[in-house]
Amino acid sequence: MVYAQICSIVRNERLYFVVSALVGGLWGFGALWCRFQALLRWNKMRPHGEGPQRILVIRMDELGDMVTTLPMLLAIRYENPRAVVDLWCKPIHKDWLAPQGLVNTFWTGDCPTGKERYDWVLECRGNWQTLGYALRTWPQGRRDRGSIRLWRRLRGQVQLHEWDINMKIAAPLLNWTNGHRDYQKDYGSLLHGEDPIAAADINLFKQRLDLGPYVVFHAGARKLLRRWSLQSWADLARRLHFDFHFDIVFVGTPEERPDVECIQGKLDFETFTYMEGRSIRYLLPLLAQASLMIGNESGPMHLASATGCPVVGLFGPGEPEIFSPKASNFRALHVKLPCNPCGQIRCVHPDNPCINRIAVDEVMNAVHDLF
Repeated sequence: MVYAQICSIVRNERLYFVVSALVGGLWGFGALWCRFQALLRWNKMRPHGEGPQRILVIRMDELGDMVTTLPMLLAIRYENPRAVVDLWCKPIHKDWLAPQGLVNTFWTGDCPTGKERYDWVLECRGNWQTLGYALRTWPQGRRDRGSIRLWRRLRGQVQLHEWDINMKIAAPLLNWTNGHRDYQKDYGSLLHGEDPIAAADINLFKQRLDLGPYVVFHAGARKLLRRWSLQSWADLARRLHFDFHFDIVFVGTPEERPDVECIQGKLDFETFTYMEGRSIRYLLPLLAQASLMIGNESGPMHLASATGCPVVGLFGPGEPEIFSPKASNFRALHVKLPCNPCGQIRCVHPDNPCINRIAVDEVMNAVHDLF
């Protein structure tokens, strides 16, 4: 019983954020003595205007959240060109992020080795283990998401967009050499790395099916309340196919295949799938070459926008003003009810949830706006 209670406390994410924020608030005071001791050595090692030598970014999160970290990674890399920038993340992200050239080393196991020491640790999304690592190694500086959100809440300020929170986390490192730059002006430029293997796979896929201009659909989402109705997806596919002469390509996980097959069963023309258990890296060229992507609030929606593809995002219980991409060719559709935002577990309108209040005509209007 005691063990179960301890495990419950450890898994409490809110408690972690509070502790992380308190540690972040005290970090500067605790680091003053270390900085004073290392002042002469620091000045010798780093001439004026030169940034830190080693930076660790932590993002223990899913695909969409990792994509929102890309502007920060690009900014750190641009303004600290000589620095080693390592990323501690879930294993699924190494495969698609590695070709982008933004990260030197990926840590996807328990933690970096004991010999690894960093000048700065930036926790965009951490846990007890990542907090413990920072306390053990005591870097020159540490910034975390919990601190920023807590202090803003205490001051009565509104929650920032995810991109802006990430930029605030990295703010001390963004003016070392190159001055200010608007890294969020052109989101499409963030995914620029070449991946010949993935590109060749997509070209073969298109040639084999004789694909014309196509729209990518992602009808899935991790949470049920984020999923638009299957009938609406079928109605939308029909209109895009006959009004714009688009082919329709479904993407998603193998677990989402039954829903895709249900949508396809409602259509009287051929559609295609690209979801045979391929890793995320193969999605990038498919999305980059698409005429349009339409998806529920999920990782593929964010990934498509990062490639520069025009995107229509369907939001249910989420908050597009905080979590949607900032690209100029992105359109967010959202019917905001008094209960928004919610915990996304139980719906107070189970017969007509907010995601299903988005009409097919609204989606078509957004498509016309993009073209």
